[in-house]
Amino acid sequence: MKTIIKCIISIFLFSPSSPCTSSTAQPNVNVLEAITICREKLAEDPHFPKIQHSLAQLLDSQISIPVDTTLVSEVLRLYQSVGRPSSDVVESRLPPAKVRVESLVRAGAIAKDMLHDTRQAISLYLMAMSVDDIEDASLVAVFEMVMPLLLSSVQTVDIGDDLLGRDIGRTTTSSADLQNILSKNGDEPNLEVAFYLCNVVSSKCPNEPTVDEYRGATLRKMKRTDLAYQSYQNAMAKSKRQYLDCKEGTDQNVSECIVLMNKFINASILVAASGREAGIDFDEQLAYLVEAESLILCIKLSSDVDELIREAFRDQLVDLYNNMGIVEKKRGRTVEARQFFRRAVELNPKDGHALVQLASTEDNSNEDDILSNVKELDPGYVSALFDGYSSRFETELVDVLQYKGHILVYEAIQLQVKVASSLRRIVDLGCGTGLLGELVANEMPWVEVYGVDLSQRMADISRERKTVNGTSIYKTVYNGDAGAYLSTFDKQSVDCIGASDVFIYIGEISTVLEESFKCLVNGGILAFTVESYNDATSESGLRLLSAGRFGHSRRYIETTAKLKGFELLSWKESVLRQQSGKDVKGAVVVLKKI
Repeated sequence: MKTIIKCIISIFLFSPSSPCTSSTAQPNVNVLEAITICREKLAEDPHFPKIQHSLAQLLDSQISIPVDTTLVSEVLRLYQSVGRPSSDVVESRLPPAKVRVESLVRAGAIAKDMLHDTRQAISLYLMAMSVDDIEDASLVAVFEMVMPLLLSSVQTVDIGDDLLGRDIGRTTTSSADLQNILSKNGDEPNLEVAFYLCNVVSSKCPNEPTVDEYRGATLRKMKRTDLAYQSYQNAMAKSKRQYLDCKEGTDQNVSECIVLMNKFINASILVAASGREAGIDFDEQLAYLVEAESLILCIKLSSDVDELIREAFRDQLVDLYNNMGIVEKKRGRTVEARQFFRRAVELNPKDGHALVQLASTEDNSNEDDILSNVKELDPGYVSALFDGYSSRFETELVDVLQYKGHILVYEAIQLQVKVASSLRRIVDLGCGTGLLGELVANEMPWVEVYGVDLSQRMADISRERKTVNGTSIYKTVYNGDAGAYLSTFDKQSVDCIGASDVFIYIGEISTVLEESFKCLVNGGILAFTVESYNDATSESGLRLLSAGRFGHSRRYIETTAKLKGFELLSWKESVLRQQSGKDVKGAVVVLKKI
């Protein structure tokens, strides 16, 4: 009993959420003592979930960056043992359902955020959902964690009516049945599991609109746009009913009503978007969005609502106007479409979606040219763009559009580096799925390749990419901003930086060049591609093009490079890819730090 008490006291004082711990602090002597005690107890009595849970939390508190994979693996094993106790655990020791669920959820979060292992995270979250006696609120919460991972991990495929009909009829909620389907499908995420989970949660929580939203998303992946549209309609109807009930209730909770209204607005946008795919009448699509807009405008105009709450709906209003613009654009009403996109830009001048749409429908007769002042796109837009594109990126870009930016950059690096063996460290900016990194790692296996990408899905894919010898291409892959990542390197610690088709999404490159200068060795090179832009009428030499990517002029690149401490070694005009059957012209550029 004293052993258990010591472990529990240490957990209370030194758990991951306790102010007594931090990711950078040295291990506390009391924590280390408690860890030793718990390990000794488990050595004597290995089937003791309460001690396993205590030890898992103690070790969890010691996880820091860089990640110790051995420590993390032990923590995951312990949490999983608590969440799914072995048959050797006596009934009196079985942990409560809440503890089991929380242990598996924490393990899933560690697998996802620290190990970047999406499949393992999915497996752990599904184990949590299969726990007997899981509360409905917990079931929905875990469902919301696992569905984005599942849907982002699978390809869009056609699903036959036989499978669809069979799964629609499945409404059992037993943990045994859930575990059976998981065993059947193994570790491979697929749409059958995703669709089945929607039915399981729906049967227990029939009024939860989130389930219908994810069922709609799954059906879109299955290319069943008609059924997806119906699911999103169900989500919208349920969220609207919940919002009105809250609003008209006697014990009205403003915060809760705002959350429910937020769900209704999101569902309205999804209904309109899926209706567009299903061929629903344009006026009907627009009607969903107009109703949602009226609710937001009432909130923004109300004097009874806090300013922060009104501001929180700005992004949703931007989404609504963008979707309204898309509806009008699809039916050929370009002037009306541009009006909606302009409204979105007025609310958020950096909104990538609206700016790209304005560029694609540019009217040269407009006196107030918004696009001439655009220097960057909202990072959230770029990240979402490539998250959605990641599963088909190489198939479409390389095979269909004949993309070769990575090859051009690699060849430029080879040409400029006199002695390739002198390279020790290369940073691949916007590494995507690892095309450039693969060329470097296969041809120069002694070089350490570091990657960074704004898209989480792209970063995940590149982490898993292997060389011809089966080793990892990248030493590490960071998910985030290129400039911020470069700032983490020591001064003069990088030999070369490559960026294929990256600056075309960054726009203004001053910050990236500043950080590149700091981390590059003297004489280090920066090789990248840009799309061509004739700046005869432009002062900046930088512009958002109709394709939704930035164009850079040679004058802009030379001027900016000189200001940031670089000289232009090479500017070679090339065809970067195809688009709409035409060449996309650009240049591969090499700068040298001076």
